[in-house]
Amino acid sequence: MVEECSSSSLASDIHEVLREKEARIPNFMAASPQLKIRRYLVDWLAVIGEKLGSSHGVVHLAIYYMDFFMDKFIIQESQLHLLALTALLLAAKFDENENQIPDISTLNKFVNNTYQHAEYHQMELLLLEFFNWNIDLPTPVQFLEYYLAKATIDYKESEMTIDYKKTSTYLRKYVYYFLEISFQDHTFLSFSPSLITSSCIAASRICLNLIPSWTNELSKVTNYDWDKIAHCTEIMLR
Repeated sequence: MVEECSSSSLASDIHEVLREKEARIPNFMAASPQLKIRRYLVDWLAVIGEKLGSSHGVVHLAIYYMDFFMDKFIIQESQLHLLALTALLLAAKFDENENQIPDISTLNKFVNNTYQHAEYHQMELLLLEFFNWNIDLPTPVQFLEYYLAKATIDYKESEMTIDYKKTSTYLRKYVYYFLEISFQDHTFLSFSPSLITSSCIAASRICLNLIPSWTNELSKVTNYDWDKIAHCTEIMLR
């Protein structure tokens, strides 16, 4: 019991720190004239991340780096793939196990060795300077496990005849599906990461016909009531 309480307290403390950090994320202005090709870059980067075995968190973080950087600068079209690959490299260095960090030669193969190694180093430095070397940006993925732990607890504790394990498995699959939707559409950058994760869970519960769509337990752990997440959830479901 002592270990369980300690673990729960630690998770809660980490959650509070993440919420404080997300409050400092720059506002996304959707000002880049290259927004029309953003979806292509995001999908391309996600495919590369999958081929490299990168975690969901690393891919989301790389997309965040790319989005906020492009929001402030006009990037030459010939440099967009370099930016995307360097963002993935930087995210991996920050959030990946050491043996999972790709080297520049590996990344460069995805663009037929178009760039010089020095160009990757220069782009990496530009990104670091842009974020003032503070690249610890919370993403929706970082809130996922903490919120998922409460996402089906109402069914686990109920007397209803229901396959709790199966429901939890399907819920997780739906949540990852909605997380993918969230990084493909720049509209979601107007919402905080924790709210996006909350909406992913709510949308998933709706798809699985879990009633209510948003429980008191989820409101408590996320600090969002239904009114706060309704708009984002509706966008996801559309």
